[in-house]
Amino acid sequence: MKNLSYISLVLFLLFFLGSCTSARWTVKEKESIDQSDYEVVEEKYFLQQSGEVTSGTPLLSLELLSETHYEYTQRVLMERNIQDYKLRPGTTALGIGGAAMAFYLANLADFGSHSSPTKKWTLNGMGALMLASGFLNMKPVGDPRPTGEERYLRSTGTAVEIDTVKADAEIDTSASVYILYNDLIIFEEHNQDITEGALNIPIGNILNNLKLSGQGPGSARVEVLFADSLYWYNYPIDTVLEPYAVVNKQLTALRNSPQENADNVLADLVEGSQLKIDSIEDEWYKVLYGISETYIKKSDASIIWRSEDYEIEDQLVTVPRVPFGEIDVESNIPMLRDENPNAIALLLINQNYNDTLGERNYALRDGRLMRTYLQNALGYSEDNIYQLADISSSDSLNTLLSSLQKTANDSTELFVYLSGYGSVDKQKDQFRLHYLNTSSENKSDSTIALSDLYRRIGEIPSQKTLVLSDIDFVRGSRGKSFSENEMRQIIENNVSPLLLRNPNSSVLMGSQLNNASRLFMSAKGEDKKHHIFPYFFAKALQQRRTVLSDIYQYLERNVSYTSRRLFDHPQDPLLLGNTQLNLAAE
Repeated sequence: MKNLSYISLVLFLLFFLGSCTSARWTVKEKESIDQSDYEVVEEKYFLQQSGEVTSGTPLLSLELLSETHYEYTQRVLMERNIQDYKLRPGTTALGIGGAAMAFYLANLADFGSHSSPTKKWTLNGMGALMLASGFLNMKPVGDPRPTGEERYLRSTGTAVEIDTVKADAEIDTSASVYILYNDLIIFEEHNQDITEGALNIPIGNILNNLKLSGQGPGSARVEVLFADSLYWYNYPIDTVLEPYAVVNKQLTALRNSPQENADNVLADLVEGSQLKIDSIEDEWYKVLYGISETYIKKSDASIIWRSEDYEIEDQLVTVPRVPFGEIDVESNIPMLRDENPNAIALLLINQNYNDTLGERNYALRDGRLMRTYLQNALGYSEDNIYQLADISSSDSLNTLLSSLQKTANDSTELFVYLSGYGSVDKQKDQFRLHYLNTSSENKSDSTIALSDLYRRIGEIPSQKTLVLSDIDFVRGSRGKSFSENEMRQIIENNVSPLLLRNPNSSVLMGSQLNNASRLFMSAKGEDKKHHIFPYFFAKALQQRRTVLSDIYQYLERNVSYTSRRLFDHPQDPLLLGNTQLNLAAE
């Protein structure tokens, strides 16, 4: 029975002690930061750029950030873990064997019957110890499993940590902002409020006010003084603003290819129209107009720099192309006299200048208007109207003048219309009419002295001669100005070869030397497709005014008024010679 009891005890121990778990505290970190034990050492604010500055968003945004320095206590950090164990087979077997032997000697063998109780208890104790050591010397299974329980012990030191976060939007603070261009301050604002945690500087709007122009506009510098710190940023202008072509002629053609061709014109743009430049190709600006590739001549526009969101009135104004005959003075032409076989007309018209002067828009249409009134109203035969257009030298003109001098007689009525750009040579006391650009480097080879032209016209025999001059001297003279006495003297000296030779001759000028000859059009859509002077000259004939003095009074009122109304600039016609010539007289 005793043996059975010992065996039962062994099985009982094997069943309950075959595996087990235990928990203990271990050191996790020797210098762990105790987040609950800290002190704020320092707190300061600073600015940091948020996002990029581009031509699409020309706004410099600086976020207000807070930098706080915390001093934390460092402590020994302990954590509690649970470990699984299982029996070691060899050790357990050895312990069971030794215990069995000790139990046998103490209780079953003859040695036990003759031994003293002390020895028996000693052997039984040794058996129990050997059995316990066999079972208690277990092998750990797997890694310890943390229970999540931690605790801090003694302090080991301190540590400083920096925390950077976006500042509270309700903080009341400000900064001073300076923007410099070419080392000059163009904008400054002291104590600019930082609202909702950000300082927003509209660089694009500020640079727009400079109205920068030309290629290579340079760069701008932004300086911000905040909390005794200076922040600075450099931005090339072409990364903040976009290049736009601004039409600086009264009218220019928008084309679908970079070449001058009557068939590739999409629309006409009025002065001041602006289009974004996509690229520059030789003598052309490639501009954005809808989804098409379009072009305008570089000589007809200048570059300005502005942001895409810059709003201006009448940024792009186009005018429609109207067929001849649909403008009021191009129709309803009265017949003022019958056909006059002795009436001869010379029309000298230059429009398509291809040099720095630029195209003189509607000049050829003005010439057609003159030709139409000469034929339908004043009885000029189509065969007696001679027109020279876009000449590049004086050869054809001299040939025609020589031919007219031979065919004309004392009964001839001569009408001459001059249209183009002119210039004034103050030193030589003369003004000149420009031909189209030539390859010659000598300026005089591309112009003709008007005194010589008037002399040649005066040499043509005639009963009466009228020269209608619509020459723009302002563009060709490049801004030169003259006093009233100087203008009068130069004009009289140049027209005298005609007026002194023929008392029945007159010169009617559409503008004086200081006045540009302007188109009858405005950015608001008013467009007569002609220059102001020939338009109102035809209008006078349409109203049956045929005596020069009456026509001149009509022009004085309407040409001057219209120029000032549309452009706020004068354009004053001038009549020299015989003022009583009647254009409709037989």
